Amino acid sequence: MTSDSPFFILGCVRSGTTLLRDVLRSSERLECPEETHYYRWGQPFGSNAYRTEVTKRRVLKRHRRMDKVDEAVFDEIVATASSRRDFQDRYMAAFLAGAGNEEGRWFDKSPQNIYGLSLLAHDYPAAQFVHIVRNPLNVVASLMVGKVIGAPSVVAAANYWQEAVGIFNTMRPAIKTRSYELKYETFTSDPKIESKRLMKFLGENTRSLTYSFSKIHAEQDQYLSVLSDEDIAVIRDICGKWAEHYGYDLTVKGKP
Repeated sequence: MTSDSPFFILGCVRSGTTLLRDVLRSSERLECPEETHYYRWGQPFGSNAYRTEVTKRRVLKRHRRMDKVDEAVFDEIVATASSRRDFQDRYMAAFLAGAGNEEGRWFDKSPQNIYGLSLLAHDYPAAQFVHIVRNPLNVVASLMVGKVIGAPSVVAAANYWQEAVGIFNTMRPAIKTRSYELKYETFTSDPKIESKRLMKFLGENTRSLTYSFSKIHAEQDQYLSVLSDEDIAVIRDICGKWAEHYGYDLTVKGKP
C-alpha cells in the first residue's frame, strides 16, 4: 500500500546515504532536500543556541539555496514554528513547493540526525527509518581522505561509526516494525534488487525508479591503500563489538 508518511535515511557519514537518497528520489513521487540536520543538535527548539545552528551555518545556507527555499521564507518559519516537528514539516512544505511537487512524499537524508533518533521516533510516530551500514574500515578511510567530509583523527572517524550503529541498535526494539536496515556492500553489489526491496518496504511502486544502476560500483576497499596497521588496530578496538555483529572482519587478512 502506498504511504504518504515521511521517512528518514540515517547512519554514519560516508556509509552510502547520499547514494541511497539519489536512487530513491529518482522516483517522481519521492522528494528529498539536501541535508537539513534539524534533529542533529541537542539544544531545545526555540532556544538561541538551536536558532544559531540552523540559521548561521554556511553549509545549511547553501543547502537552502539548492532546495529553492527563500531565506525570507525560512526566517519566517524559524520565527513562528512551535516545535522541531513543526519546523521540519513547514520547511519540507516550502521545499516541495520549490520543487514543483507539492503532492510528493518527502523524505530526509541527514545521517547525523541519528543523534536525534529517539526524538524523531517520538515526533513522527508513523515515519519509517532506513539505516545503512558500511564496513568501518572503509568509512574511516573515506573520512581520513576527507574529500566531502573529514575527521581530525582515526579515533574521531571510528567513533563516527561506533556511535551511529550503537544508537541505532539501542533504538531498534522501539522502531522495529518501521525500520529497515541494509549493508552498503550488499546494496552496491546488486542495487536494482536491493532498491526494489526497500521500495516495497516504503510502500512505493518498485518500478518507479529511473536511476541508472550501471553507475554504481561494488565496494572497492579503499582502506587497503589508506590505513596503516596501527590505524586498523585502533578501529578494531573502538568498533570491534558492532563490526562483529554485522559480520565485518577487522583482522584484514590479505592486507599488504
